[in-house]
Parts: sequence; C-alpha cells; structure tokens
Amino acid sequence: MHLPRLALLSLLGISALITAGCNTATPVSSGKVSKVFVRDVAASTLHATDILANAVHDAEVRALSAQGFTVVATEGEADAVLRSSWHTQKSTNNRSDEPTVSLSVALFDKSNHRLFDGSSGPGVAANFWNDGRATAEVTSILKGLPAPVKK
Repeated sequence: MHLPRLALLSLLGISALITAGCNTATPVSSGKVSKVFVRDVAASTLHATDILANAVHDAEVRALSAQGFTVVATEGEADAVLRSSWHTQKSTNNRSDEPTVSLSVALFDKSNHRLFDGSSGPGVAANFWNDGRATAEVTSILKGLPAPVKK
C-alpha cells in the first residue's frame, strides 16, 4: 500500500533534480533592438540578494556588449530596457529558515512589450548566491536573447 506513494515521491524527487539549476528563457523576436538600457536590479526583501545588485548589473552590461548590443546611459536613447528582479519564497525545508531565491531578467521595448523573459530556474537557498553565481546566471540567461539588429 505504501509502495505507490513511495514511487510517486521518488518520481517527483527525480523530476525536481533534473530541472534544478536549469535556466529558462522565453525569447520573443526582438526584430528592432540594438541599443539597450540596463536598469538596476529591483530591490528585494533580502539583504543577501540586494548586495548582489552591482554584480548583476555589471554582468548584464558585459553580456549584452559581448553579444553585440550597445548599452546606453539613458532610457531615452534605448530601443529596449533590460529589467531584472529577485523572486523569493519561504523555504519548504523544515531544517532551514533560509528562503529560496531565483533571478528573473526581462527585455521590454519602448511600448513596454516584453521581448524576452528569462529566469535562473527553480529557487536556490539565498546563502548559495554570490557574485560569481549571479554573474554566471545572468550570462546564461542572456545567451537566449535574439541577436541585435544591425544598424
């Protein structure tokens, strides 16, 4: 009688392990983007993520530049705006009060239409985030961006 429940729990556990750490991105045709303004990452309720704001911003600028986009200083001169935010959830682990955190990055055109949406995937305990992880996640997420338009 307990075997079906154990099999279901095992299947769910394996499924969670397979998807853990996978970056997800939903690209939409950019078609008209070459200049991007990068907003600072939205503040969160966690100090652990807020101290990573500079690392996230710098990684976004470097990744966009490496892919051929021009990063501009003001929103007015940009074709699109890159926004990022942290998503936190209470831990489901009874042994830890540490919340889980994931990073979301989205590109919007001047009409505020979403052109690209990417995420670092399922949440990871906040204490596992550092400058290196933030940089790696941003770089991986932004690899899903369509190529910039040639002007």
